[in-house]
Amino acid sequence: EIGAEGYAEPLSIKFLKENKFLVLDTKFFGEDFKKKLLGSFEDLDGQCDGLLIHGENFQALNLLQERYREKVKCIYIDPPYNTSASEILYKNNYKNSSWLSFISERLSSSNIMLKSNGILCVTIDDFEFHRLRAFIEDFYSKENFLGVVAIKNNPSGRSTTKGFSIAHEYGIFFGASSSATIGRLPHSEKQKSRYDITDGKGPFEWVNFRRHGGANALRQAQPKAHYPFFVTKDSFRIPKLEWDALSKKWKVLETPSKNETVLYPTAPNGEERVWKWELQTLLDNNDEMSVRFDSQGGLNIYRKARLNQKGTLPLTIWDNKRYSATAYGTNLLKNLFGFLSEFPFPKSIFAVIDSLRVCGLFSSNYVLDFFGGSGTT
Repeated sequence: EIGAEGYAEPLSIKFLKENKFLVLDTKFFGEDFKKKLLGSFEDLDGQCDGLLIHGENFQALNLLQERYREKVKCIYIDPPYNTSASEILYKNNYKNSSWLSFISERLSSSNIMLKSNGILCVTIDDFEFHRLRAFIEDFYSKENFLGVVAIKNNPSGRSTTKGFSIAHEYGIFFGASSSATIGRLPHSEKQKSRYDITDGKGPFEWVNFRRHGGANALRQAQPKAHYPFFVTKDSFRIPKLEWDALSKKWKVLETPSKNETVLYPTAPNGEERVWKWELQTLLDNNDEMSVRFDSQGGLNIYRKARLNQKGTLPLTIWDNKRYSATAYGTNLLKNLFGFLSEFPFPKSIFAVIDSLRVCGLFSSNYVLDFFGGSGTT
């Protein structure tokens, strides 16, 4: 209901067909109407879950600094990669240094908004990766480096004059301080299917308690984790032990009974290895252990390995068809608009989602993206 003066009392613009509301841009109305509309909300911020500013990003960042000082959990940006296909206009011939100055000014302006436990994620390709990584490390300090992820965003590859077909880009993750920690990604269905037994604590699988490989699996690396079990086919116990600091060995202070076998973490090739826990940790988690037959028919010690309910630690290589920028970026926008959109080089929406998860972002947190592109973030 729009009156002669541009608005009615009360405002009630409805799209009656299918009982849906029609959204109209306020640019079609006068200033008085805009002010009246904004004034009608008791808590405008509380009813909005985002803020979009259309403008030059350096100026916009300076505008936002005080309002969002130390309130942003994650800064996620996908800046121009500065290749011939995506370079910005320069007033001089110092292409790389001009690009880096352009980025550094904006990172410096945005940093004031990042929480002390916040995380910066920047995606980039090889062309500027080493310069950008060096700058961020200098700005945030190398102690706050969290990791670099290689993301397979172009499974079919992009040909180059040098002969390599480029199939990846990078995600660089830095914490604002030492209190920043990365988040986890959801478990895959394949991972979850392994934990097919359940007890009062939740799902688990049985895994061999002996360490299998690496330098830390050897007795000389962790001598306190090399101790005996006294086992039968359906029970186990730890004998009385005493640590000998001189020889760095456990002294066994009792002998096994007639039906017990002494079991050490010895590999099939005779190599002396260690258990996955030292003695005290084992004693504190005795109910998580079992003696079972292994694949060769011999008795061995197993423990319950549980699925971390918070998710899985992200790998440094993301190789999943969901990260394809063509399938879940370009084609997604084409399906939305019905034609190839005006937004070049869109990200896979799943690559962005997982980057935000790694930054520990929850629905109550702010994420700042000052290279908005097609609005994926």
